[in-house]
Amino acid sequence: MSLLEDAVEKVVIGADHVHTAATVRRRQRTFVPPSELHSHLATKADTALLDQLFYATVDECPDPNCRPLVLDRVAADATATRKLVNWACHIASEMYGGLPAELVDGDEAATTVFRPSPFFCRLAAEYHNPGSAFDAVYATFDTAQRRQVADNAVALVDGFQVWWTDFLYQ
Repeated sequence: MSLLEDAVEKVVIGADHVHTAATVRRRQRTFVPPSELHSHLATKADTALLDQLFYATVDECPDPNCRPLVLDRVAADATATRKLVNWACHIASEMYGGLPAELVDGDEAATTVFRPSPFFCRLAAEYHNPGSAFDAVYATFDTAQRRQVADNAVALVDGFQVWWTDFLYQ
């Protein structure tokens, strides 16, 4: 990473450290970060922000302010949050051959260790309905709701890395 790229990533999150594929120590990376899935849609800021959240979560960053700070930045960017949800739903859909009821139904979700927010379940339920239905639901979310959804999305993928398809059914 060049000095300029390093500086851009630090500015993006406002922290004194960055998380990248090279800094992930604790676990082998199973999934590509959101920027690699959406490379044709992402700007440099989006790429750095989404990747920072993914790698900070995977690396279980010990800085108690790191992940919340990055989550706040992601939630403030509606486009980045949406990309993160699409990324998580894409991975879950590929793993299960569709999204399981535990991700789209709040009552079913309450029976899992994951327990996604009702906001995440609403978006997941509309994931396979491209266009207006997903957009209409997503447009109603405020920053706090987008923060919950972003947190759920990255936690879901992180859980899959550890437990694979068993994650929802432990």
